[in-house]
Amino acid sequence: MIFSFFRRNGRVWGCVAVTLALLVLLLSCGEGTYTPKPRAYYRIELPEAAYQLFDTATYPYAFEYSTLAEIVPRTDVQEPYWINLHYPQWEATLHVSYKPVQNNLDQLMEDSRFFTTKQIPKAEDMLESNVYDTVAKVYGRIYEITGTHVACTYQFWLTDREKHFFRGALYFHTTPNNDSLAPVLQYVQKDMLHLIETFRWK
Repeated sequence: MIFSFFRRNGRVWGCVAVTLALLVLLLSCGEGTYTPKPRAYYRIELPEAAYQLFDTATYPYAFEYSTLAEIVPRTDVQEPYWINLHYPQWEATLHVSYKPVQNNLDQLMEDSRFFTTKQIPKAEDMLESNVYDTVAKVYGRIYEITGTHVACTYQFWLTDREKHFFRGALYFHTTPNNDSLAPVLQYVQKDMLHLIETFRWK
């Protein structure tokens, strides 16, 4: 029975076999297009920003800072109001220094600019913007330093022009690669701007 089936339908099966062979040949001989995968970095999930108040009685300033950060008093210097604002999950730290103004405001501003310009050899650009709040008497300058291998991307100083001088410098304690850190940089820089906007002298 089986042999007679194939004898009767041999022509049909032959056509099917030839058609399949041609399809395989056409698909395998077609000109392939290879698209290389673009270079990518791990996706970083960032939470919605939330803030808390730093207002300690013994400190001459107050501000709001991220709930993702922790305040760590500086132990490497003999200065009473120097702190670190540390983001443990990203190994990022805002190094804060404070100096009383004693007829030396110009020198303090110049020193701050000098520390900032040390980043220029590795920078692509440096953007400057002014802080001017006459109600809170908070004046200053923000430096945003762009570049793939810049260690310190964000620095600023604030003063009331009479008694106080406050300076912040943001560092990531990892091998600088600001392309991969771009989402985190933007997130933390928004935190820095919020800190400045909520900054008050006491």
